Amino acid sequence: MLRSILCFVSLLFVATFLGCGPAGLRVEYVEGIVSLDGNPVAEATVTFLPTKEVAPMEMATGTTDANGVYKLSSVTGKAAAGAVAGEYRVTVTKSTPNDAPEGDYGDARPLVSYTHHLPAIYRDPQNSPLVMTVQKGKNKIDLELKSSP
Repeated sequence: MLRSILCFVSLLFVATFLGCGPAGLRVEYVEGIVSLDGNPVAEATVTFLPTKEVAPMEMATGTTDANGVYKLSSVTGKAAAGAVAGEYRVTVTKSTPNDAPEGDYGDARPLVSYTHHLPAIYRDPQNSPLVMTVQKGKNKIDLELKSSP
């Protein structure tokens, strides 16, 4: 009888903690519009970086569509599911690769430069002025960028 009780308690303990890993994180739905000087920004990458390194916080990211609308996905979550509730510093980037210089590089790959289409401050994870809070429930977080922040 004691052995059955101990076995049951052990199984209950294991079952309780199985869902607590990253795959079991509760994420909140987050979407919004990215605009630059009032105009929607297409094909930008939006990244929410936790301001505090406290579990279970994790990075979440999304890409804007033609209308500037993004939907976040957590790193270990389902697509467009959202982010863990909490405070985040937000970066927004949009860049395109420039043509590689012509020439024979043998086995070496030429360095490719990029053209950035948004002010540098918004792609800086330490200094981005965008600090947002994800609340429990559905979140609409619009990101209004300025050419001269």
